[in-house]
Amino acid sequence: MPLAKQEITPLKYVVGIDIAKSSFVACLGQVDSRQCLHFGKETTFENTPIGFTDLLHWVTRQQQVAAPLWFVVEATGVYYEELAYFLADQQQLLSVLLPNKVKHFARSTELKSKTDQLDARLLCRLGLERALPAWQPPTPALRQLRALARERQVLTKQGAQLKARVHAYQHSYQPDSRTLARLAAQQQLVQEQVAALDQDLAELQAAEPELARKLQQLTSIPGIGLTTAVIVVAETSGFALVENERQLASYAGLDVVQRQSGLSAHATRISKRGNTRLRTALYLPALSSLRHNPRQIAFYARLRTRHPSGKPGVIAVMRKLLVLCYALWKTDRVYDPDYPTAHLVGQEIAPATEVGRGYAG
Repeated sequence: MPLAKQEITPLKYVVGIDIAKSSFVACLGQVDSRQCLHFGKETTFENTPIGFTDLLHWVTRQQQVAAPLWFVVEATGVYYEELAYFLADQQQLLSVLLPNKVKHFARSTELKSKTDQLDARLLCRLGLERALPAWQPPTPALRQLRALARERQVLTKQGAQLKARVHAYQHSYQPDSRTLARLAAQQQLVQEQVAALDQDLAELQAAEPELARKLQQLTSIPGIGLTTAVIVVAETSGFALVENERQLASYAGLDVVQRQSGLSAHATRISKRGNTRLRTALYLPALSSLRHNPRQIAFYARLRTRHPSGKPGVIAVMRKLLVLCYALWKTDRVYDPDYPTAHLVGQEIAPATEVGRGYAG
């Protein structure tokens, strides 16, 4: 007697979304009771509220049975944000993934080409094969903190450039007094705007005492001032998408990469593919930490015994500071130099040592 045919039903639907400035490509897939993956045809939508609504209607028409539905999108730039908040408002399950996590998954597949359609299918496959964390929208306070912090960084950079221009022009042959006056007026305007931003940041912290308290905890780390703490928290949205310290280092571009093929081998170096604002914000604090933190001074001295150049040590300290910020934020505590940091961040010692093992750029 033949066996009864087993009914095959979808266990989960996933929509992978590859997003760009004006449009996005969506791929709907499902995993069935036999653990087989099925993918539909990729479809392009406008990256507008109308396109978001069309996406939901398109998904609804293709769903065969009631099963969990997830949307998966990569956090590339800011173009995903409007869609992410729309889906959150519609009570849809959504995962927002850091680019390095998607990149590592792509390496584990046989995929060689790269197009918008293939990227959407890759995100769909990732969501079908893995149990991904649900995205929680950043609080309004964190969104405002990021906007203010980024604006301040831009103005600070403009101020440094203006200072260099003024210095160079003052020492040129017969500088024009009117040009010097205009440059001075520009400097004054930038200084006033930075002061206004600092006032906005102070008012934000006064209105959000819990946020202010946790920022102050980060400033207990020698070398980390309030400005740096604000940038670190703002650029990571309070470490919302970070699952471990290695992922955090990769997001900041402080992860070690190695290039070797056959007999050809290059010195290891940091990837520099992550968040530039984070790396920029951590450089001066690392130098300050090397003047005031005995632990970092000893760590740096050990690296210098193996590397004549001091650059690997500075990079390693930058990474250690970032991981310490992550640990204190997650554990809700202040810095204690006598506390075993490995208990806070697990593998914090080993990754930092890797940076010093062969950095070359």
